[in-house]
Amino acid sequence: MEVCTLAVGNTQVKNNVFLAPMAGYTDYSLRKLQLEMGAGLTFTELVSAKGLMYGGAGSKELLYSGEEIKDTAAQIFGADAFFLRAACESEYLKDFKIVDINMGCPVPKVFKNGEGSALLTDIKKAENIIKECVKSGKIITVKIRTGQKKGDDVATDFAMMSENAGASLITVHGRVREDYYSGEPDFNAIERAKRAVKIPVIANGGIFTEEDAINMIERTGADGVMLARGAIANPFLVSKLTKTPINITLKDYMLKHIKLFSKRVEDKRAAMEFRKFVPYYFKGMTGVKELKLALLKAENTAEIIELLSKNL
Repeated sequence: MEVCTLAVGNTQVKNNVFLAPMAGYTDYSLRKLQLEMGAGLTFTELVSAKGLMYGGAGSKELLYSGEEIKDTAAQIFGADAFFLRAACESEYLKDFKIVDINMGCPVPKVFKNGEGSALLTDIKKAENIIKECVKSGKIITVKIRTGQKKGDDVATDFAMMSENAGASLITVHGRVREDYYSGEPDFNAIERAKRAVKIPVIANGGIFTEEDAINMIERTGADGVMLARGAIANPFLVSKLTKTPINITLKDYMLKHIKLFSKRVEDKRAAMEFRKFVPYYFKGMTGVKELKLALLKAENTAEIIELLSKNL
């Protein structure tokens, strides 16, 4: 695939390989690491607009981006245009140039509130949300799925609506809600959405290798790719796609990750957060069963650092 700068509204992002927003995973530490790997744009975990405006400490914490904020977009979700626009105009988002509206999250607690992928069944409400957020002056982008269930394809209609409502970019996860995160992406749905609009269309879903990324672009004509679990399971995938020179081993990467965690949260929590990544980091590796089990039981960062340092 051709890696190039990309115009998003009135700003330029350094390339068209993005890191997806993933609840529980794309906190500051992972975003920082993947920006160092060469990602053109990263996204915060999805943040409730209403929770943010009601002063939720957890919501504010998810937005922390340090100096990397210039290459980070805030992703918010909700079903009430008032709160979504208020969040865009709030102090919490004042340093983010780009705000992404989540209209694709499939998890029940979001869906049942009429948020995330539930908005795919109410294009008028979705349109009003985008229009109100655009009034905030932020660059607004939108992330969707192709529909709710097998056979659905609302991506084209939503792409055209988003463009007309003032969005500057749309990301299409090529799966329906009931697929969650498995199954082959609907390349044709993404391709139809891409042909229907002039704003950039980013393709998401099922990208775990360089070949997957190339295939996605060739089959959809999308302007770029957004990596999710593929960037966790293969931490160097972004650097390979963007041809970013790196001088770091997987061991170094993991040590850096746990140390970044420990700078942001208390020690025990840092260890627990890191443990979520262990199955991804060691997938496919042989002779590391005992190390994996030890890491999954580790109670503090010092223990994790010692295990990684002595056993890899």
